[in-house]
Amino acid sequence: MHATDTIEINATPDQTWQVLTDLHRLPEWYVPAQSIEVQTEGAVRKGWQFILKVKTLPGIVLDALGTVKEFDPTNHAITWSGQATGISGDSRWQLRLNADGTTRIDHTFEGQGWLMFLSDKSGRNAMTVRKRLTNLKALVERDAPRVA
Repeated sequence: MHATDTIEINATPDQTWQVLTDLHRLPEWYVPAQSIEVQTEGAVRKGWQFILKVKTLPGIVLDALGTVKEFDPTNHAITWSGQATGISGDSRWQLRLNADGTTRIDHTFEGQGWLMFLSDKSGRNAMTVRKRLTNLKALVERDAPRVA
């Protein structure tokens, strides 16, 4: 079960990448994150781990162990996997440079488990992917100087 969406951001790919890969900031924009506890010291890289507290639709807060599976600064691609009771999945992000210097972000969330099944069947997975993109866009555009 997966959902994919795209958004345009009025910032460069490098500016967008800085915010996207600062995983300490996930609770600011990554729905349904409540807080993050870093498990791996140092810079974000492949194998970097964290515990994300996520709030489910019924209001239950779960600890999701996250691991960065792909970290490619050259091609502006990052994927992290998450595992919690009832759900596991991959959150993938790919940034692309637009002709006008702005950024296009493609985001896919693919998962499994009974919570994922409920999220997908209710349409919440697609809504969550869209909300993550709009939240990230707002954060990047607030922090980055405007692209001319």
